[in-house]
Amino acid sequence: MNYTANRTLVADTTNDETIFTSLSASVAHGALFDSRLWDSAQKRECLEGTRMSIFEQIEGALQANKSTMIWLSGSPGTGKSAIAHTLARRLKNLETSRLAGTFFFSRKHKDMSGKAGLDFFVPTLAYQIAKSKHMAKDIVVNAIRSDPAILDPRKPLADQFQDLIVKPLENVQIAWERLEPKVLVIDAIDACEEDRICELISCLSDLLRQPRIPTVHILITSRPLDVIDDAFEATSCEESMHRIILDDVDVDEIHKDICLLFKRALERNYRNYGMEHLESKLEDETILCLADKANGRFGAASAMMRFLEVNDDDIPCDFEEKLKIMKDPGDEYLDSLQIFRFYEFIINSSENPLRAYRHLSTVVNLAEPLAFPELRKLLGSLERDLLSILVSLSPIVRVPVDDSCAVEVLHKESLRAFLSTHSSEFHALQLLAHSSLRMMRDSFICRSDFKNVLQRMMTQIPIQVDPPPGGDKLMNFLESCLEQPCYEAFLASAWCSYTQSGPGTRCNIPYHAQPCDSIPEDIPKARSALKEFQPRSEFHDLQVFELLIELEAQPEMLFIVILWAIRHAHPSASHDNHSTNGSSISLMPSELDDIMRYVRKGIEQSSYSSTALRHACQYWSSYLSQAQMITDGRLRTFFRAFWKDKLLSWFERQWYLGGLESCIAILHVAQDINFNE
Repeated sequence: MNYTANRTLVADTTNDETIFTSLSASVAHGALFDSRLWDSAQKRECLEGTRMSIFEQIEGALQANKSTMIWLSGSPGTGKSAIAHTLARRLKNLETSRLAGTFFFSRKHKDMSGKAGLDFFVPTLAYQIAKSKHMAKDIVVNAIRSDPAILDPRKPLADQFQDLIVKPLENVQIAWERLEPKVLVIDAIDACEEDRICELISCLSDLLRQPRIPTVHILITSRPLDVIDDAFEATSCEESMHRIILDDVDVDEIHKDICLLFKRALERNYRNYGMEHLESKLEDETILCLADKANGRFGAASAMMRFLEVNDDDIPCDFEEKLKIMKDPGDEYLDSLQIFRFYEFIINSSENPLRAYRHLSTVVNLAEPLAFPELRKLLGSLERDLLSILVSLSPIVRVPVDDSCAVEVLHKESLRAFLSTHSSEFHALQLLAHSSLRMMRDSFICRSDFKNVLQRMMTQIPIQVDPPPGGDKLMNFLESCLEQPCYEAFLASAWCSYTQSGPGTRCNIPYHAQPCDSIPEDIPKARSALKEFQPRSEFHDLQVFELLIELEAQPEMLFIVILWAIRHAHPSASHDNHSTNGSSISLMPSELDDIMRYVRKGIEQSSYSSTALRHACQYWSSYLSQAQMITDGRLRTFFRAFWKDKLLSWFERQWYLGGLESCIAILHVAQDINFNE
């Protein structure tokens, strides 16, 4: 019996045997818990003596006398599949098996028919139920005889459930009610098509509410996705739900279990290699180090143990060297090829190696480390598998449980060398550049009026050589908005800038009279950077470059005042707005009052900028320049639009966040980027 997307699957109804053969052909055999496609039981199941509290909770829920849904949820690498495999084996091995059926979805085997979707989900469960009880088999066969197309994946899932699972279970109610309740084990439901998760959960919940079937428990595992929460809420099955959250398990218990895993792995390898055990203290240190690398992730620990046991004829590496590599890949005594093979092994052990290379390259190429929530903001919704991939790479990259801590790349230099030969590095830089530009575009909604405000100030406040008493607008501004220490510090900086030589004594203010440092700006360096900056001629008509040219042409005193006005407009640096001699703020000229109000509002908005947006503002040009040439047409188009539309908005935000000197440094790099085809 063949099935294609364009052809209806029809069973051969010649006789009962051909019907059951048609059913068998519709089974996703690789999704059964004991399929030969899986690793050995030793590698896929929990080690005896571990996960004790979890199994106690599950076994307690399985004693309920009414049908129950047990939802085992946990973030990637917390051991959900290992627990499901172990439970399925234990249930099957009981004197009277309690296992009704299993289905293990798989992200890693999406190319295998039926393992990542619902096409053959119901036939697979029906086949197992039919094999376990002859009375159930008769009903399944009759259902297929009545509707030969019931096995077709395009049939409504609810119809398949009713004909192939509910009715057969109704027929075995009397026989099964005398036994302990049977159990269906369904692993990784989040790996099936997301748009069908609600449909699946609805059918499973309806199954538990069937009045004429025997008591049946269902254990499902998944990652904690909103779509699954919403689906369960829609089914209103709270009374029959028992949820176990693996991420809430005590950290010490998890650490103890992972240490036990490594202890047994070391013992096994000592026997296999004919080696003597390490000294007790050294072995304990090794186990603790390996457990720390696993970072609380059973999936990562499993990959590390497999690395210890795998043989590689191309690049020989003995057991002790493997231990050293896992403990410290940055050890200078280790062969780089062996270290790279370790990285390669861990990446290939992830659920999607191509995506693992991409995400790892992205994290390695970050100009500054970011906490995971901020990294997620920067990269956007397209990188939804970011967390699941990164935690599977725990031996080489650490995602802290504390969301305020940055994602940590272990041994960044050796990883960078390893990734430099892979195309993912180039794509990662383009991704970081595009993500930074996108984030700034979405954040800078209103057009900036920064250039017009500064121009009005520069044109309406001339520097007066011999101002009348009380008539110097700049001095009135300074006396009106600066407290005594800041006012004296300003006079000192202004005095020093004009008295580099000649008669007179420099103003030496006391140490305590330093200006506030809410937004640090080294005025001489900013002035020097502005003078040295040479905008390319083709950009002179852009607002940012026009503004820089005008700033550079201003008298030094006015330039200093502009920088100080922006510095002191910061909300955290706002003073009492009275002069040092008690004069009223009314002495402040309106032109300076306007810019103070504008800048204060802008800086207040900037203070709410996320760390991800600050990162984007600081490093977008660096990412673009490192990509060498922009081959992505979408990125090229995006950059050209940003350059014309949002550059002034970025300039204003970056000045508030990092100062004028940082803006000039970023533009110096950005103007040399070739964004033409």
